[in-house]
Amino acid sequence: MTRPGSGPGLPRRALVAALVVAVLTGGGLVGAVVSAGPQRPAASAATTTGTTTTTNPWVPGTGGTVIVGIDQAPTGCNPNTASGDTWADRLLLEPVLPSAFTVNTNDQPVYDPALITQAELQSTTPETVVYTINPRAVWSDGKPVTAADFEYTWRAERGMGGPVGVPAKSGSSGTAAKSKVGDAPPTTVPTTPVVTTPVVTTTLPGATGTTGPELGYRQITSVTPSANGRSVTVVFKTPYADWQSLFDDLLPAHVLQRTGWDPHCTTLDPAIDLSAGPFVLRKVVPGKEVVLVRNAKWWEQLPAVAKIVVRIASGPAELSQWLASGEVDVALPTGYDQHYLQSVTSQPALVSQSQISTTLLQLEFSTTAPYTANVDVRLAIAHAVDRQALVNGVVGWADSTIVPAASHLVTQGQQGYPAHRPPPLQVSGQPGYTKSPSKSTSPTTPAFPPGADLAASTRLLTAAGALRLGAAPWQFPTGTVLAFSLAVDTADPWAEASAPMIVRQLEAAGIAVTLVDAASAQATGLDLASGHADMALLPIHSGSYPSQAISWYTPLLGTPGTGGSQDWSNFDDTSLNALLEKASQELNPVDAAPLYTHADAALWQQMVALPLFAQPTLFAWSGLVAGVNANADGPSLMWTAQDWAVRVPPDSPSAQK
Repeated sequence: MTRPGSGPGLPRRALVAALVVAVLTGGGLVGAVVSAGPQRPAASAATTTGTTTTTNPWVPGTGGTVIVGIDQAPTGCNPNTASGDTWADRLLLEPVLPSAFTVNTNDQPVYDPALITQAELQSTTPETVVYTINPRAVWSDGKPVTAADFEYTWRAERGMGGPVGVPAKSGSSGTAAKSKVGDAPPTTVPTTPVVTTPVVTTTLPGATGTTGPELGYRQITSVTPSANGRSVTVVFKTPYADWQSLFDDLLPAHVLQRTGWDPHCTTLDPAIDLSAGPFVLRKVVPGKEVVLVRNAKWWEQLPAVAKIVVRIASGPAELSQWLASGEVDVALPTGYDQHYLQSVTSQPALVSQSQISTTLLQLEFSTTAPYTANVDVRLAIAHAVDRQALVNGVVGWADSTIVPAASHLVTQGQQGYPAHRPPPLQVSGQPGYTKSPSKSTSPTTPAFPPGADLAASTRLLTAAGALRLGAAPWQFPTGTVLAFSLAVDTADPWAEASAPMIVRQLEAAGIAVTLVDAASAQATGLDLASGHADMALLPIHSGSYPSQAISWYTPLLGTPGTGGSQDWSNFDDTSLNALLEKASQELNPVDAAPLYTHADAALWQQMVALPLFAQPTLFAWSGLVAGVNANADGPSLMWTAQDWAVRVPPDSPSAQK
């Protein structure tokens, strides 16, 4: 599973399965079938806070209730649609909905043996994958999980579309847009911002870039059932390297065929979100509480905990109060401040764990607005931003290892990140996988300065035709002030905290900025795409599948906000489109890596967006709860819910034997 929030971790199931791959040797790759990996070790009786480890004499028990606190509410019932693709929806559905693949601690996809017993890449010409469904897999209503669930998902995902209030894009942007800002805008750019009343979205915070990989579903030419529906053969018309990202968070076809793919629901629905996981939805109180209980139809080992109650707080301050008073056992805010950090780390009864997530905060630019269509203007604004000061002031107190971002595609700590160790030649789950011959040279991403370079900003704005008199703002020769609007995802605490500092930095450089508040990452992106803003400050989730960059920086999926497209900048560069498309079709990740590096270099040169920093996360839980662990890739809290347990005295009748 890959979703908003944060870095790699163990899959949620009790077994960690290696990927089964059998590739034709004619394609230059060596095939292998790998058995399931080792079982996850049992929860330790030791708890860790910071660098101090203390031993808890109580042991994990069977039964009981764990109360969880989060600060966002679910907004839909299908996490693969715009209304349900939120941080809260995906977090709460982690132990409910099945996925063909999850992501392990090495940031590699591994199949989930509870759902499928094998995933076999049988051919590369054409690419053909055969999934063998676990014969014991059933939905919580007793109906079997079958190929029909896979086929329905494919048909729905490949055909998603429809306007969400964003006008069709006119023209293209890229290297051609370099007119002087005082001149008439290029013909491909409207002379005034396009003003369209956006549809009010129901999405709540959660990084964009999380809706299912529509590109992959569109590459599929057929999904064929066999073995009485317990086997699925998927054939692609063109290669799709990230095929393991498909069939994530499956929902029952026999239910959605009645309700439709995107049901009209504003929260989770136990009648729609049937379970094929260890827990099932028992009750949902919109905006307040979600109750999960053991799934009686679960075919694997039943969870130790009998019930999980998830309470929705107003923010980290209330979560801190709940933790201190014992009202919740586990808490995860979408963001936090220094007070929250001090509160949870100073309580001896709590265990806390911080991580650098795979959610990247970045400043995106419209490439079709009258002035930011000029690449020199985008670069000038970027050079006026002191990202190091931003990191120091906004997140440095939370995690001193966070640095200004060096990539548009991955966050620090992920494989492929500049200056990060190169990815291993042997890919997880594919022993014997050999590197294809490649050039001896490897492209490198040009370093963009972490601090402000006001001299460069001045030079670029001057070249673009603007002028500045003394400390006055930059203006046109006509006297019109060069001013920009900045849309901010106010539901993302890190974006909201960064916005005032960015405004001060830009105004100090003579660049006038007006803030535009938006209710979510998607709403922020829509403001940018529709012309309501020139720039946008919002999070994106980099995940483990690099082909998702196609949805961020190309129009290949369609109009922004439809069909999975999140090209909020309206960026359309034919060379980059072709480069990312080629990378997404390269089945050998070693050969794909330099293509993605070239793409990242192009994005820096065009300054489509200025990556700022990877966001931190902070988990806190009571020492009386065992098995809680973090998975920074995705919402990351309930991925191990199956292994949670309430600690009890060793001599308790409920103590695990």
